[in-house]
Amino acid sequence: MTFKDWVRSMILILAAALAVTGLLMLTGVLDRGGISRELRIALGAAVFLYGSYKFTVTWFRQPGRRER
Repeated sequence: MTFKDWVRSMILILAAALAVTGLLMLTGVLDRGGISRELRIALGAAVFLYGSYKFTVTWFRQPGRRER
C-alpha cells in the first residue's frame, strides 16, 4: 500500500465517520440537551451532507487526474 492509498483510505474512513455522526445527531442519539431541537437537526444535516459529499468525491476521484 502506497502513501497515497493510505491517505485515501483515511479520508474515506473519516468521511464515513462524519456521515454517521450526522445521522446520530439527526436521530437524537447524540443529544445532550444543551441546544435546541432545530439547531441539532440543522447541524446534523450539515455534518451528514458534508460527510456524504466528501466520501463520494474521494471515492469517485480518478487517481491520475490533476485538479486545476
